[in-house]
Amino acid sequence: MGGRAVSFGAALSQSKAQQRRSRPATTTPQRTISLPRSVTFREVHGRGLLVDTWINSIGPFTFAIDTGAGVTLMSHRAASAAGVSIHTGPGPSIAGLSGVVVSADAGFVQSIAIGDRQNQLPAKPDVVVTDGLPSDLDGLLDPNDAFSSLGYSIDIPRHELSAFDPREVRLSLRAQPRDGAVVAWQQQGNSHRPFVQLDTGETTLIDTGSSLGLAVQSGEPANERSSRSAVHDVGGRVSAHRVAPRTVSIGSLVLRNVPTDMIYGASSDAPVLLGLNALRPFRLRFDPLHRLIEITPSY
Repeated sequence: MGGRAVSFGAALSQSKAQQRRSRPATTTPQRTISLPRSVTFREVHGRGLLVDTWINSIGPFTFAIDTGAGVTLMSHRAASAAGVSIHTGPGPSIAGLSGVVVSADAGFVQSIAIGDRQNQLPAKPDVVVTDGLPSDLDGLLDPNDAFSSLGYSIDIPRHELSAFDPREVRLSLRAQPRDGAVVAWQQQGNSHRPFVQLDTGETTLIDTGSSLGLAVQSGEPANERSSRSAVHDVGGRVSAHRVAPRTVSIGSLVLRNVPTDMIYGASSDAPVLLGLNALRPFRLRFDPLHRLIEITPSY
């Protein structure tokens, strides 16, 4: 694969039945919450933000932190090694930016840990097992699934993933950070993926699984023009072409000269993305209890 790549679960969509199964609870967290320890991740070109992960205390496996995935995915190879239980009935259907739908299997895990085998996450047992991942990637960790009712922070410059209790460290629209913004976590159907609204009116997915910048559909089919980069997903591919940077705002935060990619061959319902090339200077905090997202420069 040449050029800029997107992690294979970027901007995943699922069948409606699977969305209903995987939608997280939005009720108030329980009285006692044990926070997992902060961990460091590494950024690898074309693969994203990688973290050592243990499944059922087996590992480490290499998972990419992917806020755009919509569900935690595993390869069949890793699922077999970790003893993941596979549902015997029909599995979910998943698709990436290309809209090419592929069948997968529903899996059930006993535990997910990151950093070391003892640092367990309050993740739900449901995972999706697929053959659509590259051979050097064992899975995609969707933190919206993996941290359940906990808030979480992805500090991209510091390479740190951490959790917080949103009852005690809550985000608020009335407490705006000096150099950043707290904005509403927009809902898209039954999906819990993190969307925000730009000043242009575009509803945009915060997608750490994508190596693109601000990615916008062109409305044209993908082709083999040399100026375009191939972008592969779980079932197909699209192409991307870097165009003039844009300046956009998210709440009070102005993003100037944002790297911007025109996407060719995407499905008609593929969202606008803010990928790693646009998000790299920032710390992102996600509060699922109050449905808020904070974006601030990392100092």
